[in-house]
Amino acid sequence: MLHLAFWPFMSDGDFSPQSLCVLGSALAVRSLPLCPELQLWLLRDDIDLNARAQDILDGGPAPYWAFCWGAGQALARYILDHPHLVAGQRVVDFGAGSAVAGIAAARAGAAQVVAVDIDPIALRMAEQNAQLNGVPLQVSLQVSEPWDVLLASDVLYETGNEHWLRTAADSGRQVLLSDPLRHGTPRPGMQVVAEYQVRTLPDVDYPIQRALIHRLRID
Repeated sequence: MLHLAFWPFMSDGDFSPQSLCVLGSALAVRSLPLCPELQLWLLRDDIDLNARAQDILDGGPAPYWAFCWGAGQALARYILDHPHLVAGQRVVDFGAGSAVAGIAAARAGAAQVVAVDIDPIALRMAEQNAQLNGVPLQVSLQVSEPWDVLLASDVLYETGNEHWLRTAADSGRQVLLSDPLRHGTPRPGMQVVAEYQVRTLPDVDYPIQRALIHRLRID
């Protein structure tokens, strides 16, 4: 089993979710509490982040892709319930992680979906998760033109992302943001179109229990 201590970038022949050991645990195919029609390769419930804190500090980019965060599930649920927002559109899943929102967009009939993340392993897992759900998905390290709809969940903790998303919305295209209301992150003060009770899988994100869906499009 391959242990990801420094999250190495592996060749196509070496990569398999079944062969990964992430923070001392294997990955498993799991259904999502808020989106039971989707499945992802995720960590099991027995993960102890406190015991693995040093691994996270020493290992480079944290494996956010090994969890399905509550805000990502909320955005995926919103898209699945409102497929007209993405049907036939070119969609970007910004800060994709496991790519749950992008996979939901592909399931809802998007013409093209590109999962964007700065972590190459996240992109590899996004491809694996898309394959698991039987949908097409492209991956990229950066957002490129053209696109019609941009999806973002739980990204406001990163300085500058709120401004970047507002700038993207200024182009007149649709931007949907899912915000889990983390302490210390900016409150965007944008149109709220939905609210969900959420649970991260595995649930390492207490006390986060809800997420707001914001529509940023400037009409």
